[in-house]
Amino acid sequence: MDLTHMESPRLRISDTLRSLMTYPKLAGERPRVLIPESQYWLDTACIHAARAMGWDVVHPPIAMVGHMPREMIARFLETLTAFRPDFILSINLGGMDEMGLFSALFADLEIPHVTWFVDDPRTILMGRTCYASPHAIALTWERAYVPSLEQAGFAEVHVMPLAVDDTIFNAPPAEAAHRPPAFVGNSMTDFAQREWIWIEERPALALAVRDALAAGRVTRERFGLGMQAVLENAGVLDTQELRHVELFCFIEGTRRLRMETVQALEPEGLMVFGDEAWRPHVAAGGGFVNYTGELPAFYRDCEVNLNITSIQMATAVNQRVFDCPAAGGFLLTDAQASLDELFDAPNETARYHSLEEARDLLRFYRAHPKARHDIVNRARTRILGEHTYRHRLMQILAILRSRYQP
Repeated sequence: MDLTHMESPRLRISDTLRSLMTYPKLAGERPRVLIPESQYWLDTACIHAARAMGWDVVHPPIAMVGHMPREMIARFLETLTAFRPDFILSINLGGMDEMGLFSALFADLEIPHVTWFVDDPRTILMGRTCYASPHAIALTWERAYVPSLEQAGFAEVHVMPLAVDDTIFNAPPAEAAHRPPAFVGNSMTDFAQREWIWIEERPALALAVRDALAAGRVTRERFGLGMQAVLENAGVLDTQELRHVELFCFIEGTRRLRMETVQALEPEGLMVFGDEAWRPHVAAGGGFVNYTGELPAFYRDCEVNLNITSIQMATAVNQRVFDCPAAGGFLLTDAQASLDELFDAPNETARYHSLEEARDLLRFYRAHPKARHDIVNRARTRILGEHTYRHRLMQILAILRSRYQP
C-alpha cells in the first residue's frame, strides 16, 4: 500500500494485502466492529454498547480536526489489517480525509463503512461525493438531511435516532429533588462570534445574514430545508461560504433561541449552568457540568430539567431526551415531531409548544412531584427497553446483514 502519494485518488493495494483482507464479512455470530475514536461522545457510547453485547471492537484514535499525522494513519491501517472488521462505524465521517482515500480503500477491500451523522452533514460533506460507494452507508439522526445524503451518493441512507449510554445514565428517580429547575448547556456565544468574524469580512454575505436574522428566517423549519430557504439576495455562494453561513445560522439561531427561552423562564426559578458567557444575561446560574462525571446525578437531583433543541434539528430529538429520564431526571422538552415516534405521548414525555406553555408546565410540574415521578418512570422504562445504543447497534447490524450478507 503506497502512502507516499496522497494526491492519488486511490491507495494502491498489493496482491498480498488484498488476499489478507478478503474474508467473509458479517458471517460470524460475534460481530467485529472498528470504531475510529475521536472526541465525539457517540464514539465512546458505541464502544460501550458493543462491548456490553460481547462484540469484538477496536477503536484506534483519529484526529478530530485537521490532518491525521503519519504515525496515526499508520496505526489506523495496522489496526484495520490486523483486526479485519466486519464493518467500520464512524461518527460524522470522523477520521476520513477530504479526498475520500480511506473511503475508497474500504470500498476496494469490500469492508462496509457506516457513517452516523449527528450534526448537519451538509457542513461536513460540503458537496463532496467522494465518500460514496456500494459499501458506504449513511445514517442521520435528523430526517431533514436524507435528501442531501442521497445526493452525495451513499449506497443507502437511513434515519437513526440517538439513544442513551446506559453504562453512564441509568438510575431510578430520587425520592425528592433538591435542586430548582435548570438548563444545562453552552450559551453558544463564543462559537457564534468566531463564525461571524469570517462572515463579516464579506460585506454582501454579512448583509444577507443580517437580513435573514432580522426577518426571522433563521428558524428550525427553514434551516432543515437549507440555506436557500433562509437567505435572500446572497447570490451564488461557493462551498466555503455556504459552510460558514450554515454553521453561523445554526449556532446563532440556537444561541438566540436558548437565550430567549431561559430569560423567559428565569422568573419561574430556572437556573442556567454552562459557560461564562451566560453571566451577563442571566442572574441565577452555575458553571460547567461535566457530561459523564456530574450530569447524571445533576439531572436526577433537579425538580425540572429544561430542554431547548438546537435549530439544526428540524424534527429530531437530542441526547438529553434519552439521557435525562434514563438517569432518573424529569425533562420538560420542546415538542419535536419525532417525539411521537419514540415515546407514548403524553404519558412518557412533558413537552411545550410555546414559551407560554413552558411557563405553565414548569409551574405545574414543580407543584406536582408525583406527576414528575410517574413520567420519569414510564420514560425510563421505554428508553432502557428500546432506546439504548445497544439497540441502535443491533439496528445497524440488521441493515448491514440485509444488504451485504450472502
